[in-house]
Parts: sequence; structure tokens; C-alpha cells
Amino acid sequence: MSKQREAKQSRKSFTAFRGAFKYEFHMQLRRPVLWIVLLLSELLMLGLMSRLVTLHDLLLSLRLTPPMLTVVIWTNSINYLLPAALGILIADRLPRDKRTGVQELLTTLPGSQTARLFGKFLGSTLATLLPIFLFYCLGIAVILFLSRSLLVLPLALATFATIVLPGVLFVGACATALPTLIWPPLYQFLFLGYWFWGNLYVPRNIPTISTTILTPVGGYMSSGFFGYTLFPIAYASVFTGCMSLLLLLTLSILIILALGSYQNWQLQKL
Repeated sequence: MSKQREAKQSRKSFTAFRGAFKYEFHMQLRRPVLWIVLLLSELLMLGLMSRLVTLHDLLLSLRLTPPMLTVVIWTNSINYLLPAALGILIADRLPRDKRTGVQELLTTLPGSQTARLFGKFLGSTLATLLPIFLFYCLGIAVILFLSRSLLVLPLALATFATIVLPGVLFVGACATALPTLIWPPLYQFLFLGYWFWGNLYVPRNIPTISTTILTPVGGYMSSGFFGYTLFPIAYASVFTGCMSLLLLLTLSILIILALGSYQNWQLQKL
């Protein structure tokens, strides 16, 4: 009987996860602000790149640079600003549910509250990541056309999965959980400041965590796995790259589990 009860509970939890994931994924993709903010962020990124190198020089360097290095540079460029926009766009999802009464309604449904939170976290994060991935694929298509090397395709998938995805999941977990404790506009402001200080700032006179394995820009994975990064990482080995990747994924899971425990505690108080 206990095994049947556990199997039934597992099915309910999976149903709750799947339902929350599908709802959040579709709702997030339908938000015009998602596409507008990410489009403006991508244009800003291209504008910053155009100030560093002209289009002619860029195309010439793409022809002369080894495909692996070109793909790694493009993947690092994606991680420079776009995950910050992703974190800002996700920060209002749970507070909005609470404001509209959806959260109270969901607590009455069968299934694990924590499983539902994981569905909400992954659905909103992956939906917000989709426009970034499409923009990334556009750059990869240009690199593929100019390099004429099919090696670009598996390299693109490998670099995106190891450099971009772990940090994006960490950013998504923080943006899902922390606005339940902090006023969302304040969180968005603090998060933007953290992004530049804790990821892009080159250590000088102000203490920073931008050179540690906790930075979600993926500098350790980029340098450790592929031998190059645009971020302020002096040196990284395969081991430190693996440590950074595992740390970001583990913290993402723990943050959502902690949020689930916090919400269950709140329900018990009522």
C-alpha cells in the first residue's frame, strides 16, 4: 500500500510540475515586454561590439579565426548582458501570482508545492531564454556560413550548454525566489548592480566576487573547458570549470527547495 501511495504521490507531483511548466512557459512567451526588452538588450550588445570593431574587420576575423575560438567568443558575448535582462524579466512572476490570487488558488490543487515551484522556475526561465537562444543561433549561422566548418554546430551546443545554461538557471532561480522576500523593483535594481560588480568588474580597489567560481557568466567553464574567456578569470582548469558548473546547478536547486520550504511554512501559519 505504501508503494502505491508513493507512486500516486509521484504522479501527482509530476502532473503539478508539468502543468506549472507549460503554463509559465506559454505565459512568459506571450508577454510583449519579454521580446521588447531582449531585442533592445541584443541591439545594445551589438552596438557595444560595433564600437570595438568594424563590420569589415569582424567578418575578416571570422574568416581567419579558428571556428572553436570564434564560437567561444560569441558564447561569451551572449553571456555579457543578456542573462541580466533575463533575471530582471523573471523577477515579477511569483509576486504577480500572489497579487492576482493565483498562488492561493494553486495551493488548493493536488500535488507537491515544491514540484509546482520547479515547474514555474524552469518554465519561466527557459521561455525567457528562448529569444536569447534564437539570437545565439543567428550568430552561429553567420559563423557557420563564413567558416564553412560543420564543427561549429556541435561546438555551439557544447558551449551554450556549459557556459550559458548553468548561469542562466542560477539567475532564474534567484529571480524566482528572492522577489518573494524583497520588493521586486528593488530586487531588479540590486540585481543589475550585482551583475556588473560580481561578474564583469575587473578587480582593482573594490572587493568583488567576479573572479570566483560563483559567477554565473561562465568564465571558469569557458576558460577551463575551451581555453578562452572574455571575463576577468586569470586561469581556470577543467576541475575548476566543473566545480563552477556543479556549484551553480546545485545552488539553483537548493534555492527553489528553500523557497518551497518557506512557502509551506507560510501556509502552516495560516
